[in-house]
Amino acid sequence: MVIAGPQGAQRITFPVQHADMGSALFLSDHQSSVQAWRSLKTAYGGSPFFEFFEDELNALWMEQLPKQGERTKSLQAWCDASIQWVCATCGWTVPPAYDSAPAMGTVAHDLRYKKELRGDGWSFERYPQVFEQQHGFISGCTVLDALFVLGPQELSHRLESLALPPGT
Repeated sequence: MVIAGPQGAQRITFPVQHADMGSALFLSDHQSSVQAWRSLKTAYGGSPFFEFFEDELNALWMEQLPKQGERTKSLQAWCDASIQWVCATCGWTVPPAYDSAPAMGTVAHDLRYKKELRGDGWSFERYPQVFEQQHGFISGCTVLDALFVLGPQELSHRLESLALPPGT
């Protein structure tokens, strides 16, 4: 995921490993989970809403990501829990596509098609960012970027206005 950090755009990644014959992916490193949390806290600790969500989000990360001495956690479970948390936090309905695990191995769910996942060709409406004065607006950040700066009500309002047909 991309965050707008003190040095500009920063990618947070988690190491994964394949299970039996590549049928599933598992998060595989506790230290990466800890470092990712530190990066998130450094980037957003001074934002208006981070402190409000910090304990709850940290608990989600520590529950869903590998713990010290634990070999793996399911990548799918982490993704599902993250989507559920954001939707619950913002009062959104969970998208039907996320009610169950996707069928792996199909082209539509093949992570080698990363161009679509990066949002290439999408336009992102500008909103204030914590380090915008130093780096300008960084588009394509995780939804957490907007949530920590705008809060759930303003974020929801802005997304609803984007969904309205032109002229309404």
